[in-house]
Formats: sequence, structure tokens, C-alpha cells
Amino acid sequence: MSTSVCCPSCTAAACRKSRWRSHEERAAHPGMHPFRCPACGDRFLAPVHPQGSGRRWPMWAAVGAAAAVAAILAATVIIAFDEDAPPAADTATTSTSTRAAAEDGDVEAQFRLGRALLAEAGSDARKGEEAGNWLKRAAGAGHTGAMVLLGKRYRSGIGTPQNFELATRWLGEAARAGDPEGMVEFGRLYRSGIGVEPDAVEAYVWFNRAAAAMNMEGVHERDSVALKLNPEDLRRAQALSIDEAELAPAMAEPGTAAPAEPVAPAAGD
Repeated sequence: MSTSVCCPSCTAAACRKSRWRSHEERAAHPGMHPFRCPACGDRFLAPVHPQGSGRRWPMWAAVGAAAAVAAILAATVIIAFDEDAPPAADTATTSTSTRAAAEDGDVEAQFRLGRALLAEAGSDARKGEEAGNWLKRAAGAGHTGAMVLLGKRYRSGIGTPQNFELATRWLGEAARAGDPEGMVEFGRLYRSGIGVEPDAVEAYVWFNRAAAAMNMEGVHERDSVALKLNPEDLRRAQALSIDEAELAPAMAEPGTAAPAEPVAPAAGD
């Protein structure tokens, strides 16, 4: 069911309620509920205001307003960040040892520096541009985390011009390199038809591969897409999800042996 909640990543309205991942997640976020954005596919938590709260509604309204403001600020400052983004207290480290390592060509340091600069981009647009440059260097050197951040940033168009072609390029490279988050995000492009033609089979393939890599977002997305596939397409999607080298033995007829290698004739025959 759609609601009036807006997505903090792309600001799309009419987001639908999502499922809790676990009882622990639900217990840890009282007064909140998970939502899924139909535009960009991102999952987020937002406050829920119970009906019939009587005279306590001003307090809940204040809490909800504060949470909404915090969510908007977080969406503006943290663009397509993963959950272990460094805190603001790491700025000194970012500007010294991490920056020095990044300038010396350390790919992981380039990724950390770019990610940290994104956290500061809300107050200084120049840092957003510098963050993009470091992430491009790291992504160009094969860092899949940087590829995912770049792809999500180009998809949302927050802090950089929106470009679905570049979003598809970077998320596709991350997915093909085996990054589980990249697989999920690449599958979402196919599910929603962003930068590519909508293809539920291809979306299932990437969600299925992410689920195989123990990514729970991939599990939920795969099971959701599977409901839209007919049995034939589902079998094809599952076959495409497996590497050809792994699939080949399973496709052999049961009980049949592999053909014997031809034997060269003995001398004099």
C-alpha cells in the first residue's frame, strides 16, 4: 500500500510499506516502519503515527517532525552511503593519513577519502566534486565499493548530474566483479527499467546471485520478482543465475557417462 512518505534518496512520493527483516530490527526501531521506494528501489525507515493517540498527538507530531528533518538532512549529506560510513569525527584522519595514502595510489584509501568527503558535501559543494574524483580513481582501479557509490550517485542525481548510462556502467561493473551490493543495485535497474530495458528475468538473475552471496536485500528482491515470472521464465532465470561451468554437469542425462577420449591406434595397426 502506498503512503505519503517520501524517499530520502530520490524524494519520490507514494513509497510503499516494506517488510521487517527480523524481529530484532523491529524491536530496535519503535515508532518506525520500513518503506520501499518505487522509483529508485531504496529501502528506508520512517516514523509511523498511530491513529487515536488522543491528547498525546502533539508530542508524536514533534517527534515525527524531528525524525523527518533528520532523514532529509541525512539524505542530503550522505548520498548513496553504505551503513559503515565513517563518522564526522574521522575528518582529521581523512585529511591527513588517509589523504596521503590516497595520493600515493592506495585504492582503499581513495575509496575511504571519497566516501568521507561525500559526508561533508552538504556544507561544501566542492567536496562533493572532489569526492567524485576520488571515487572515480578508486573505481577505475577496480574497487567495487567505489563503483557502487558512483552508480547510485549517478542514478539519484543528487550532488551530480543524473546520468542513467553512467549509473548502469558502474553498477554493472560492480555486479559482474562479484560485489553483492552491486548485484542488488544492478538488478534494480532491470526491475525498474532505469538505464536499461525492463527485464524481470535479468533482474531475478542478479538478485539471485546476490542472495547466493548472503545479501538479504537480494533475497527479498529475488522473491518479489519471482512472483511476476511464469514457470518457464523462472526456470530460465534460475539457469542463467548459475555459471555455465557449474551448470554443464547438471545438464547431462542422469546415468550416462561422459564419452571416452578417442584412443590413438597402436603402431602397426
